[in-house]
Amino acid sequence: MALTANAKPDRRGPARGASFGYPVAPGEVVYIGSLCCVNAAGQLQRLQTAGGVAFVGVATSYYNNVGNAAAGTVNVVCANDEFAMAVPGAVMASINAPVYATDDNTLQLAVPGSGFVGKVGNIIGIENGVTYVKVQGY
Repeated sequence: MALTANAKPDRRGPARGASFGYPVAPGEVVYIGSLCCVNAAGQLQRLQTAGGVAFVGVATSYYNNVGNAAAGTVNVVCANDEFAMAVPGAVMASINAPVYATDDNTLQLAVPGSGFVGKVGNIIGIENGVTYVKVQGY
């Protein structure tokens, strides 16, 4: 289910991956923990918004740009790292399997039939029932 509030996924260890900042697209709300893409204009948007051309990572801050006709004036940084994330159906045999998303908070093991169909990462491990995904937006 898509995020409606900030949700900070647990990170596995210290930050290690690349992080880049982007201005938020007009009319978009980005929550902490949102899986995000950039559009052709280089503006950040949540994954389920039409027009995403490249997955860039997990949003590390909140920005509300609803009601604005221009891109936000503050860049939201998106992290690429290892996060605890729910992946329905993930089992030990799923380690190293690619992971896909249907919205900014819903992951799955199969390529979606519509929307953003690119990979957002790989399962790197399952520990005590928690699935860890290496988010790869670069």
